[in-house]
Amino acid sequence: MRNGAMKRTTLQMLIVFALLEGSAWALDHDNLDPNRPIQMEDAYAVAEGEIGLESGVRVNDRREGKTRVTYQPQIIYGAFANTQIEIQGDVYTDPHTLVGPNKSGNLHLGVLYNFNQETLDLPAFAMRIGAELPTGLDSKGVGTEVTGILTRSYGRARVHLNAGYTFVGTPQGQERSGAYRAVAAVSYPLGYPDRFQDTLIVDVYTRQSDLVGQRNNTGVEIGLRHQLTPRIVLDGGIGTEFYGPADRSALTGTIGLSVGF
Repeated sequence: MRNGAMKRTTLQMLIVFALLEGSAWALDHDNLDPNRPIQMEDAYAVAEGEIGLESGVRVNDRREGKTRVTYQPQIIYGAFANTQIEIQGDVYTDPHTLVGPNKSGNLHLGVLYNFNQETLDLPAFAMRIGAELPTGLDSKGVGTEVTGILTRSYGRARVHLNAGYTFVGTPQGQERSGAYRAVAAVSYPLGYPDRFQDTLIVDVYTRQSDLVGQRNNTGVEIGLRHQLTPRIVLDGGIGTEFYGPADRSALTGTIGLSVGF
C-alpha cells in the first residue's frame, strides 16, 4: 500500500471531518451503508445532524493476480432531513495494476436522498448520486454514478434492491466507458425481540466487468453488524464471485468499525 496515497486520502478526509459540526449521536447497526461490511445498502439516510466516521479493511484473494488489500475510510453526515452526504477515499495495495473507475486515492463524494418511508403499499425508495474525483494514482477524468435503492419489510426481515450505473470519466485501454450493477439483499435482526444488537445481511450481485468483452462479475456475500455501544458498530463479512473474468474474487473478507459523533 502506498503510504503517500494513504496519508493524502486520510488528510483530505480529516480536513473535511474537522469542518463538520454536530452533537453526539448514536449509530444504528440496522442502518446499512455500502461496504459496511458488504456492498448493499438500505434506502434510509442517517438522522439529520448525525456524523459517522467509518473505516474498514477488505482483503480480496483473486483467482489470478496478487491478493489485494483495501483500506476504506468514509465519513457520512446527515446534512438535512432524509439526506446523507458521504465522503470516501479507498486506498489499495498494488495500485498501478487497478483497472476500472476506482483508483487508489480517489476522493468519492456522494449524496443519498430518501424520497419516502416504507408504507403498507410502497417500499422505501432512495436515490444516490456520486462523483469520483481523480485525486488518486493513475486516475484521469471525473467519474459519476447514480443508484436507485428500494427497501421493503416482510415480518422481521427486510429486502433491499440496489441498481446503479457508473459513467467512467476517462476510460483507459480496454476499460468500459460505463457499467451497470445490481444487488439483491436480505437483512435480519438476530435475537429480536429479546435483544437488538446484531443484524445479519446476505446479498447476491452482478456487475459488468471493468474491461470490455469480459463476463459479468457475479457473486454472493454475507455479513454481520454488531452494536458494541450506542455510538460504536462493528462489522465483518465474507464473499466470493462464482462467475466472471479469470481474475475474479475467490474469497473476500472485510472487517470494519463505525463511530457516531
